[in-house]
Amino acid sequence: MTDSPDVLRRLAALPVANVGDAMDRLNVCQSVLRTMCPGLTLAGPAYTVRTRPGDNLYIHKALAGLEPGQILVVSGGGDIDRALIGELIAGRAVAKGCAGIVIDGAVRDVAVLQALGIPVFARAVTPAGPYKDGPGELDVPVAVADVVVRPGDYVLGDDDGVVVVPRERAATVVARAEDKQRQEDAKRTEIAAQLGLEAFPPRRLTRSAAPALGAAP
Repeated sequence: MTDSPDVLRRLAALPVANVGDAMDRLNVCQSVLRTMCPGLTLAGPAYTVRTRPGDNLYIHKALAGLEPGQILVVSGGGDIDRALIGELIAGRAVAKGCAGIVIDGAVRDVAVLQALGIPVFARAVTPAGPYKDGPGELDVPVAVADVVVRPGDYVLGDDDGVVVVPRERAATVVARAEDKQRQEDAKRTEIAAQLGLEAFPPRRLTRSAAPALGAAP
């Protein structure tokens, strides 16, 4: 079943947990992948990079092909000894309209990443910089935190973590996730009444402003 133009918009409006539940709890990245920018969420098609652990040459190369609204997804082998991105790559990605970055590895310059308003997910933070020797590959299927990500697959992230929705299954997954959300909304309303609250606390916070910041004038 193929997706329609509004499928990504609908997926982006859902908590990552509900989308994962809609895929039978599969395609959920390992919990070692955490947000570096709490409160920001990401949603978009993957632009993938495979790189040698501790080396970011091909991340630099990827910036040339990155299109507005895409998620930069980097398979860095899970290495946390050297940061694969920092403020400079993130800034260039924002300028390209990148909707978020997912790194199976480490990052640095977290305060600036947060100030840039781009959602970034990674395993760890380290001040140690990367090498720039290669090798690597662009726009190929990669493994990120125990999940396969293919170019164009939808990648979603919020404070709970990251899920990957295979593009050809997106329409089915979003329908199931919306049904799950409706069921849970009814339960939240019931619990809020029991607690004497006007409404149950929201599960999501802020959408990234990065695509707007990076839009062409």
